[in-house]
Amino acid sequence: MNFLMQSLALAAGKEQVVPGEEITINVDLILGHDGSAGKVLAAWPDGGKVAFPERVVFTLDHALPAPTVASRQLHREMQAFARRQGIHLFARGDGVLHQVVAERFAPRAGMVIAGADGHVATAGAFGAIAFSLTPADLVPVLLTGRLSLKVPETVTVAIQGRLPAGVTPRDLGLELLRRLGNGLLQGKALLLQGEGVWQLSPAGRMGVCNFIGEMGGVTGLIVSPGQEAGADLSLDATTLEPLVACPPAPANVHPLFAVAGLPLTQVLVGGCGSGRLEDMEALAEGLAGRPVHRDVTLLVVPASRAVLEEMEARGLGKDLRQQGAIILPPGCGPCPGQHAGLLAPGDRALAATVRNTPGRMGSAEAEIYLASPRTAGLAAAAGAIVAGNA
Repeated sequence: MNFLMQSLALAAGKEQVVPGEEITINVDLILGHDGSAGKVLAAWPDGGKVAFPERVVFTLDHALPAPTVASRQLHREMQAFARRQGIHLFARGDGVLHQVVAERFAPRAGMVIAGADGHVATAGAFGAIAFSLTPADLVPVLLTGRLSLKVPETVTVAIQGRLPAGVTPRDLGLELLRRLGNGLLQGKALLLQGEGVWQLSPAGRMGVCNFIGEMGGVTGLIVSPGQEAGADLSLDATTLEPLVACPPAPANVHPLFAVAGLPLTQVLVGGCGSGRLEDMEALAEGLAGRPVHRDVTLLVVPASRAVLEEMEARGLGKDLRQQGAIILPPGCGPCPGQHAGLLAPGDRALAATVRNTPGRMGSAEAEIYLASPRTAGLAAAAGAIVAGNA
């Protein structure tokens, strides 16, 4: 059995499991946020009790501060639910859910996570096994602390070598999305191994695993050295180049030079895809001290309060503001399309985020391109998508 099968067998109290087998496993951490909690609360049974409150983490990150009366009403309902049930609720600009988990709940190899969000596999950066659920499916997990599922087949990718200069972990994530995002991983679990991921920083690993949900995977993780298995696919990281996901879907990935020169109106760095300190430093590297182009709105969204505080301590926040960036509160920012930087018809945005489907950040008539924070910095200064080190 590979590492995933071993971990699922342990969580199910069995000696072994096989793909296709129906099992019920213990869940170590249960996640939700104000983008999904409304449906969780609507499906909550009268008198229902959370089985293990200490294992439950909810955040206000999709729409904080509340942009509408309905958003504020939901926040108050979540606060009341958290008080009644005794669960963790992060409600004061603490950050986006996946960063809060990384900073405060020590995700670890083999840990089982279930969450009502499409990108919980970000915790796979630490070897955790995280499953994305619908809000309705999260309710029985909250009530019992257990998750029933069919053991998925796995796809193992060995990534050898180190990324060349100017190529980032986000580019590696986009390359995996290009190779796996058109059906190869659908309904399966992704296992990543090899020097190409092991040498990445925690922030870099999170940037790669953040794309697993967009690949169609039910979960995915980075396997630790010593736990690796035979690979289904090999990838030489030394051959990679800067990439971009073009409309209308994240898997529509092309070399960055193929779209160089496209003018932009908005650039976004932050949230769960690229809101860590390392990402902010890459953005600053791309800007290289230059002002933001007059035709571009540059939005920066720290993934957590801790990231924002470190940016300010290092003077990075001040530098970005002086160059013309707008720094938004920690959280998701405009990525879910609820507030704080929505796109209008005719806008073309370059975003270091996770999804670019039509209407994702506002108007369906706007265009969204996905790339790395470094590429975003280059583009924000130039007013257009730029290839290379210009």
